Amino acid sequence: MKTATEDILKVSQKTYLDHTRARPFIKWAGGKRTLIPVITRMLPDRIATYWEPFLGGGAIFFALDSQLQTAILSDVNAELTLAYQMVKREPGEVIEKLKQHETRHGNKNYYYRVRDMIGLKDAVEVAARFIYLNKTCYNGLYRVNKAGFFNVPRGSYTNPVICDASNIRAASLSLQKSTIKFQDFAQVEPGERDFIYCDPPYDGTFAGYDAGGFGGEEQLRLRDIVLKWHKLGAKVMVSNSDTGLIRELYSGSPFTLTEVSAPRNINTNGSGRGPTPELIITTY
Repeated sequence: MKTATEDILKVSQKTYLDHTRARPFIKWAGGKRTLIPVITRMLPDRIATYWEPFLGGGAIFFALDSQLQTAILSDVNAELTLAYQMVKREPGEVIEKLKQHETRHGNKNYYYRVRDMIGLKDAVEVAARFIYLNKTCYNGLYRVNKAGFFNVPRGSYTNPVICDASNIRAASLSLQKSTIKFQDFAQVEPGERDFIYCDPPYDGTFAGYDAGGFGGEEQLRLRDIVLKWHKLGAKVMVSNSDTGLIRELYSGSPFTLTEVSAPRNINTNGSGRGPTPELIITTY
């Protein structure tokens, strides 16, 4: 006879494709919306707690929302995690601030004035600034200089959607089941039957999301942490570039490598956009 706990932990592969109405409320390079059908078919049957330590746009979390009981979402980008926290806790205030940005965006200098607003103290203002810049900067790219300051120029969008109020409210509802943390991926401590989805900065591609970068040593550190999680009884999925380094790091047991093709829409050179080979790596 099934227990209530088993019913909670059991997730049907069929219902994975029933996407929640909430969508990512920010753009993010390498976002996984186009790969959702592939990724969801590869998920484990049982998920106790869902972890996403490279949060970005959170496309997989939002896709699985209706099937998850608890989630722990994290990232090393402080403004990104604060934006999630404020959308979760204060969606109405975030919406009001975004409406103010929206009405002023017609002035081409306004974007740069907002970009130069360093050291804001109000959490809602910081979150709204982050979302506004994300929606209006060039190619939706998040990039910081060595000092850690956002330095992407204004985009050329004719009429960007800055305040999608209905989606922010929907995202807020979805996020109620989550704990949102500003932390390094190595701080994730999963239990048995937990599932961890990792979408790190890809090997050999742009990694300027924070001042420290994400080079070969970080890729190796991630691989070692994935092995640690595996030994703790969690199931892990990692997305990454199909490169020699990644194939070397994830060769042999317990890893299974699956080749996929994904569009890359954020690229300063238009000819560099289009289908790109990637790997989905699982420990199960």
